[in-house]
Amino acid sequence: MITLLQNLRNYINNDLLYQLIVMASIVVITLLLAKLFSYLIKKLLYPIVSKSKTSVDDEILKVTENTVFRVIIISGLYAALAVFSGGFSLTSAISNKSLIEEYPYLDKLVIVADYILFLIVMILLLLLTFKVINIFFHWYSNKVHAEDNKNLTGSLFPLLSKISKVLTFIIVFIIVLAKFKVDISAFVVSLGVGSLAIALAAQETLSNMISGFIVMVDRPFRIGDRVKIGNDVIGDVTEIGIRSTKIIDFDNNLIIIPNNDVAKSRIVNLSYPSNLTRVLVDVGVAYGTDVNLVKELLLKSTESNPLVSNEIKPEAFFINFGDSSLDFRLAVRTQNYNNAFQLGCDLREKIYTLFNENNISIPFPQRDLHIITQPENSDKPQN
Repeated sequence: MITLLQNLRNYINNDLLYQLIVMASIVVITLLLAKLFSYLIKKLLYPIVSKSKTSVDDEILKVTENTVFRVIIISGLYAALAVFSGGFSLTSAISNKSLIEEYPYLDKLVIVADYILFLIVMILLLLLTFKVINIFFHWYSNKVHAEDNKNLTGSLFPLLSKISKVLTFIIVFIIVLAKFKVDISAFVVSLGVGSLAIALAAQETLSNMISGFIVMVDRPFRIGDRVKIGNDVIGDVTEIGIRSTKIIDFDNNLIIIPNNDVAKSRIVNLSYPSNLTRVLVDVGVAYGTDVNLVKELLLKSTESNPLVSNEIKPEAFFINFGDSSLDFRLAVRTQNYNNAFQLGCDLREKIYTLFNENNISIPFPQRDLHIITQPENSDKPQN
């Protein structure tokens, strides 16, 4: 091989042209190797990953194949550049000068080409990372059925994707600065000081944003769910934002709650795991009333009501001996929490009618007062 190259050099009789031909040969060989790599990937790996249940590995393999194909070609250019710079010391038989002496600008051209190839490699890796990030978030959103939660696909995943891309870009940017021998210590310190200043100035906002991430990832409720947050907020969730959660209450008012308060509050999801909701009706009857008759009438009030669910049968309970009445509770279920208020009203009207028909009274609160009287002369002193 060495003899062949020496003969080629002697035949050309121009060291610069000889070095350029060697560089071109290396590039062509590298291109052939890259083509062979792509062929082997398509014939060996594609059939394997196509058998998997998910398409994420197919997409990652596709973008990786394209990037590696380009990186192989650039590696060939690097090798050709190294061979070219290694021939600078060759002495021409005609001029008895080395190549670098005849063409002193070649050294600078090699340095510029090296920087350009390095930038191209960094850009390719950056684009590969961006594509893999998009593929991952798309796959994860399908896995968790993010279409059921508009804020996962519309807010959280795009935001996390952008943050990941920004962080990747900063890392690549620092590597590029280091390659160009730029002092990055001042840049890192400035970045840290700037981040600290932003964090202090927007502490409450950042706290709400972090809480928003927690709410979106933990998913204690979804868009459209009826929730009770704390002791005084109840309504339907309309939006889960980065900074706040918006709820429509029963008066059709919009309630905006900072996510930090949501994360710290006790949350009751009335819609999960299903919309099946329990409706309780409490009623008191006079002492002496037939307990079994009351329970029978309470259950009868649920018959033929279309809002009553048949999944769980209605139940009637004798729950307490009250101050003025015997206390009972009727428990029924309805398929949708939106029907709970109306069902409660219907049941109370029906119970009142049935009690009147069966002469069952609902007593008023009452107290028994015992008055103790004293003799008229009890306060007079005795002689």
